[in-house]
This record gives sequence, structure tokens and C-alpha cells, in this order.
Amino acid sequence: MNRPATYRLALGLGALAMAASAWLLTPVVDGRLALHVAAAAQAQTPPAHQQTPRRPRRQVEEVPPPVVPVDQQAEVQRIEQYLNSIQTLQARFIQTGSDGRVAPGTLYLQRPGRMRFEYDPPATILIVADGSQVTMADFKDRSMSQWPIGWTSASFLAAERVRLNGGDLTVTGVTRANGELRVNLIQTKRPQEGRVEMVFADDPMLLKGWTVWDSKNVPIAVTLSNIHTGLPLSRDLFRFDESKLKRDRFQ
Repeated sequence: MNRPATYRLALGLGALAMAASAWLLTPVVDGRLALHVAAAAQAQTPPAHQQTPRRPRRQVEEVPPPVVPVDQQAEVQRIEQYLNSIQTLQARFIQTGSDGRVAPGTLYLQRPGRMRFEYDPPATILIVADGSQVTMADFKDRSMSQWPIGWTSASFLAAERVRLNGGDLTVTGVTRANGELRVNLIQTKRPQEGRVEMVFADDPMLLKGWTVWDSKNVPIAVTLSNIHTGLPLSRDLFRFDESKLKRDRFQ
């Protein structure tokens, strides 16, 4: 796999990462730009006397969220109970981009707020959430970006209390087929910014992965395997030392 393709796939999960404030698991954007957009915009803003008056914003009527049927509400509550029962999780993942290319790695989760997406070589991306901020490091370019944990891909999985419906997220539907439960979610206040479908084994319940569609309806799928919960995980997994960028790899 060539490096640019691997890099884009890695960003899919990490900068999906950026999503939770704009949207939980989307949109797929270059995480490197996250902390530079505001500064660039400010630098390009002309002095007040040169600025043209802004047109008043068009009022957009809010669309009420869909009402989840009673039987589906029970399934949502069951899924929430399962997710809230997980304190630590370790799993292998395979991330598949819309072009079919894949990027495997290992996911570590420790609630609340700690996650680590460790991509296998030849990918050079590492994503670590330490409970307050997320660091995405590129060990080939010796560069890194950081943003608040609230922007993180799959960050709701690391929340102190997982709530899938009625808060920042809205459930648009739950389906059961072939021994699986699929729950579809949008961001309550920004439904246009993408959606996610989470996949669970039904009995016993087990998180199998998720697929994210960004605002342009481009999908990225994450499939989990070799899932272990309740394992003791070292806090060192969720810390990032900037000096590691001087090394060949993060190990």
C-alpha cells in the first residue's frame, strides 16, 4: 500500500476523530488542519474598515428529530447498558475506505476519555486520547496535531456515560437481521454533517464495528475482531511523548 493512501485511511478514523463537536464520527477531514483553520481565517480577515457588510444569515427551520418506536427504544436502552458496562476494551480493527483500501491496527479504550488507535506498519499514524485532548502523530513527517477530546472519532464510546438518544445524538432507526443489531445515529444539532451505523452481535451483545458516512455520503467502515473487555490497561498507552517523534516509530 502506498503511503498517501495509507495516510488518508488513517486520517479517516483519526479525523473522523475530529468529529464529535461537529459530529461524533464524521466528517472525514484532514486532522492536521484542525488547529490552523481559525488562525488562517484570522490572518486573512481584512481590517474592519475594509470589510464588506455581511448579509444577515438565513433562518433555518429546525427539523424535529425522528421519534424512535417503543420497541426500538428498548433496543437502544439495551445497547446503552452494554456500552456503559465496558470499562476497558482492546480489539483489532480493520478500517476500510470508500476506495476499498484497508488499514489494520489495534484499538485500546479506557473509560472515561482514553482511547488509542495504533495503526500497523506501513502506516505511520498514531492517535491517542488522554482524557482531555487527542494527539494525532505522523511519524514519517515528524509532525503532530492536537484537539479536544470532544472532537474525537468514536469519542462517545469513551464517555463517562454513553447516551445514544436524546442528547447530542439522535437514533434514526434500529434494525435486526442475521443475528446482528444495527443502530443508525445522527448528530442532533447537525444532522447534515453525516451519520453512523453501529453494528452489534445480538446474543450475546458485542460491538462489531461501525460505518461512518460524511456530509458528502462517503463511507468509512471500521470492523472489530479479537475483542477483549475488562482487561487492565496501562495508562502509558494513553499518554503521548512528543519526543517520540524523533524516533523511527512510536514503539
